[in-house]
Amino acid sequence: MKNKKNIGYIIFTVVLAFLIISISSSNNLKIKDIIQANISQGLRTVKITEEKIKIDDRKLSISIKMPEIHCQDEEVQRYINSYIRKNINEFINIQRQNMELKKSKENIDVSINYGVAFEDGNLLNVIIYKNTNVGKKDFILEKESYIFDLKTGQRIYLDHFLKDNKDYQEVLSKYIYDYIKKHNLNVDKSKIKINKNTNYIISDGGIVIYFNPYRSSKTNAIYEFKVPVEIFKNKIRTVGTNRIVANVDTQTLTKNTDYINSIINIPIIITSNKDIEKYINDKIRNDIMNFYNQSQQEAKEYLGKIPNKDEKFVANVNYEVKKNSDNVLSIIVRYYKYSGGAHGYYEDVPYNLDMINGKLLKLNDLFKQNSEYKNVIDSEIRKQIESIIKNDKEFKDVYQFEGIKPDNKFYIQDDNIVIYFDLYEIAPYAAGQPEFFINSSVINHILKEQYVNIFK
Repeated sequence: MKNKKNIGYIIFTVVLAFLIISISSSNNLKIKDIIQANISQGLRTVKITEEKIKIDDRKLSISIKMPEIHCQDEEVQRYINSYIRKNINEFINIQRQNMELKKSKENIDVSINYGVAFEDGNLLNVIIYKNTNVGKKDFILEKESYIFDLKTGQRIYLDHFLKDNKDYQEVLSKYIYDYIKKHNLNVDKSKIKINKNTNYIISDGGIVIYFNPYRSSKTNAIYEFKVPVEIFKNKIRTVGTNRIVANVDTQTLTKNTDYINSIINIPIIITSNKDIEKYINDKIRNDIMNFYNQSQQEAKEYLGKIPNKDEKFVANVNYEVKKNSDNVLSIIVRYYKYSGGAHGYYEDVPYNLDMINGKLLKLNDLFKQNSEYKNVIDSEIRKQIESIIKNDKEFKDVYQFEGIKPDNKFYIQDDNIVIYFDLYEIAPYAAGQPEFFINSSVINHILKEQYVNIFK
């Protein structure tokens, strides 16, 4: 035993001497930095590998470093990787579609890379960099910052990260506007919009707020602002989220025929209940493929009558997961079609799935029988419209709201039912799809008991 201790002591002494010699040969290294770096590497709960992909498509060249996250929870790992990969592939496919449709004469080089801004045992902040060079001079720099809860798989948006500061929108807007004024920056203030989906990066002493494209050759402005944590009244605490109830993969189909160009992203729901899984996947897939087949037929019938017609119809499908927790999966599938004219048309179709019984929920399914949920929601929407008009007189007479329908479109997000309307349904095209967030505090008293907890 004594000999083993002596051997261990000798090994330790040799290693320490080697470190000291190595450090002496470099003025930039300190032993505490090396020790700290090794400790940090040992404590990391996430490992990232990458897949390098190269696409050369006529005048379009795309270089991709696709990150692959490895963490202790395999279900969370799959969800995060599917999320990141979907968004990168979506960007790539749109670049390729634009090149095919617009027939650009310039060479376009796209570089996609990644970095880790922050990591601990609970959170991972991954940044995806998207740099586009057009010709020899023009460039566009964009990036997507994703903050994930490593315990649950959930993406943490700005409103959740700052949940203890209810006035975060006003506080951040004021800070950024004051910063612009103080430094006399020439920026487009219409880009400065703070909401749930505003991009942010976790940084030392605060967060970085940015707006895409954060840099471009068309302007000297940089739309990136470092915000110190001191501006918030309440401390930013550890964020807690509820675990995902399903994994969501993506199947992408790209179609480029004589008549139509399409990017079809189909969500593939993966859950332990295979009956529910098959039902919802079959339902969504059938709806999506019916849209594509109908669009293809319309394009063929219309363009087939026009000889040497150089244009094509565009029919794209994409989706967004709005809620994936508390036994509810709420997904919006967007159907986009362009057949010529000033602009295309899109429609969002909701799929609100009760993960316990597999039922696709209608709005009235959430409320007690004989409750006056319609009156409650109508009243709340009217209040919100009045508030919009009060803040901006240009919206006067824009909304022609008469009341919701029993089968009104909605999705579930956080502690809200979000009521929304199709293009032209209650407002002109320029107003987009009007959305109204109905907080659970407004409707708790009329919700069915089994659905009260999905908003907590």
